[in-house]
Amino acid sequence: MARRLQRLGEVMFKFKWWIVLGWALLIAILSIVMFQVGPKTDDSLSIPGTEAQKTLDRFKELFPDTGAQSAKVVFEAPSGKTVQDFSEPITALTTDVAKVDNVTNAVSPFTLASAVSEDKTIGYITVQLQGNDGTVPESTISKVNSLVEDARQETGLTIVAGGDLVNNKPGEILGVGEIAGVVLALVVLLVTLGSLIAAGMPIITALVAVGVSMTALFSLSHVISLDTTAPVLAVMLGLAVGIDYSLFIVNRYRTYVKEGYALQDAAGRAIATAGNAVVFAASTVVIALVSLSVVQIPFMTVMGVAAAATVAIAAIVALTLVPALLGIFGMHVFGRKARKQITALQDAHEIHHEKVNHSTIWYRWGETLLKYRKSILLASLAVIVVLALPVTKLQLGLPTDETAAPGSSQRQAYDLLAKGFGPGYNGPLLVVVENLDEVNDAQKSAVRQQIMQQYQQELTAQGVDPIAMQMAMTPEAQAQAAAELEKNVEQFSQFYNLQQVAEKVSQVEGVADAQPALTTDNGTKGVIQVTPTTGPSDEETINLVSNLRSAETQKGITGGDSITLGVTGTTALQIDINAKLAAALPVYLGVVVGLSLLILMLAFRSILIPIKATLGFLLSVFAMFGALVAVFQWGWFGIADAPGPIVSFIPIIAIGILFGLAMDYEFFLVSGMQEAFHKTKNPKQAALQGFAVGSRVVVAAGLIMVAVFAGFITNHDATIQSMGFALALGILVDAFIVRMTIVPIVMSYLDRSAWWIPKWLDKILPKVSIEG
Repeated sequence: MARRLQRLGEVMFKFKWWIVLGWALLIAILSIVMFQVGPKTDDSLSIPGTEAQKTLDRFKELFPDTGAQSAKVVFEAPSGKTVQDFSEPITALTTDVAKVDNVTNAVSPFTLASAVSEDKTIGYITVQLQGNDGTVPESTISKVNSLVEDARQETGLTIVAGGDLVNNKPGEILGVGEIAGVVLALVVLLVTLGSLIAAGMPIITALVAVGVSMTALFSLSHVISLDTTAPVLAVMLGLAVGIDYSLFIVNRYRTYVKEGYALQDAAGRAIATAGNAVVFAASTVVIALVSLSVVQIPFMTVMGVAAAATVAIAAIVALTLVPALLGIFGMHVFGRKARKQITALQDAHEIHHEKVNHSTIWYRWGETLLKYRKSILLASLAVIVVLALPVTKLQLGLPTDETAAPGSSQRQAYDLLAKGFGPGYNGPLLVVVENLDEVNDAQKSAVRQQIMQQYQQELTAQGVDPIAMQMAMTPEAQAQAAAELEKNVEQFSQFYNLQQVAEKVSQVEGVADAQPALTTDNGTKGVIQVTPTTGPSDEETINLVSNLRSAETQKGITGGDSITLGVTGTTALQIDINAKLAAALPVYLGVVVGLSLLILMLAFRSILIPIKATLGFLLSVFAMFGALVAVFQWGWFGIADAPGPIVSFIPIIAIGILFGLAMDYEFFLVSGMQEAFHKTKNPKQAALQGFAVGSRVVVAAGLIMVAVFAGFITNHDATIQSMGFALALGILVDAFIVRMTIVPIVMSYLDRSAWWIPKWLDKILPKVSIEG
């Protein structure tokens, strides 16, 4: 493989302009395709096999014409007034909203008594939406919000839209913070390499990798269900690894040129060695991200595959475009003074293999580590433990209106509904009821009696004598009234048995209200809307869903086993997703840990080094999660706009990404130690020399990763914000505390046993060379 990579590097160097033109054409073609098909993202969350998803699918089968999406336009009257004082503009707004494309129904609060709070100051319009594949067209959201804004200005009411009437699509993928992160990465490269051209090359290749991956991803967005977070995650990862991979190759190329190799030969050797390490490192990241499919959650699989594809593209760009750019810029990857010295060496046709410089800051830091290794090791572990302590309080959840930024439309709608109707109003459950008995004549008679009694009570309240009114009516009017009565009886009797079940459901602990919402024509199947007494993310609501699903509770509600109940709705879906992701987390961590042990055993022919590296990775993981809990769950330092449960899929994705990057640093550090050990047979000196050689590049790579990921902390999307923070903190701990501090100390303690492997195992393991 190393010889093939060397040949690849030399060919790319020779045909440099063709390679550059090829990548430019590929981006142009993909861009045209992307703009022709139009980028598309999907916010819907679907986990096949969960009870909520199965019940939701059944709901759609029973009521296909009912919009799967719903929302509320919530309003609050000014102080001293009630919503009734604004009945005309609210009714007009309801009518206008109902006319918008993809709105299947809009119900005024004045035709639904429960839609107005007890103090008459808060109410809402119920909006049913017909989405496409779980999403609502942006034009529909824009039009409804425009109507809301006009009504707000005309009436003086506080009016906000929530639910699926909020556009949750991410805005700019690269904002000011993200660009600042790339600029900071450029500064690190400039300091490390000492040449603006050399520093700019990794940035250029990373941008090309991101450009190719993004245009390809959006071109396929009509074929695959692309979550709104996936493109931003791919950009985040593509920028970070794209810069790092190019840095490793450029740095090795410069080393070979300094030693006296011809430029094309140096490019080939750089691809054969550092390029080989890039292939190995990228493969670990790709495997870790593709392994997200083990959790068997579709949107997680797509997210992992999209990120993995971006990493693979970044590696391919680094292996092909970097040598081409080296062919274009040649000696200009060095400063002016260095160019003169290197030219003189090359003119003499001498190859001078540089030895480890004992005067560098890296060598001296390595000596300090080994001199005070016990104290530094304990201090490093103490820092990680402090960072990791909050991890015991980790709570997982999904983004909801409750966790939206204060001042946002969805957060205001949530707060108003909770204020007027209680917290459970923001997380209603849908209970699908099947196998009810058909309504018999006796039940219809009871419904008829109820309707007549209610009508008579209304007339009496208005001061009208029902008997006198009936006697005054003409025979035609009496016949028409009787026909209207029977029509109402037929309509409401369909809900009779469903109402009996709803009354039983309302008596379950944790239920504030239960009302029949939909029914089939024969009344044997229907839907009950259940309002919990607690909010969507409260533990009591989770317990309520579990209780309603239990066989014992359902038997108590229905009185037997024939009638079936299924619980779904946004809150139930989120509860099931959270539970499945929480259950998948230890499984995925186990897969990654096993993968780590196997890869490192293959690479270093050792038993203790893989164990040491994996334990170090776990330290980084716990520190990352602990800091994430403190900052984004507890709200420390004010970074999070709305502190709350950590988004369920962040830990799994962060583990996959951090694993791949941590293994990169492990490879580049320990491979140098391995090479030095084979030469010197002195394990402590090998640890010091390998550390001195690899630490400079690892520090630069770590700083670049931290800068790029930290730039995403300024993103307006809370999920991307917390992901950027988690990865920035995780890389900071892994690169600078675990790899740059703990690893050389532990290697010195392990001594020769670090490189021990049973002979029988050494024979069966395939031979793998990290750097060719």
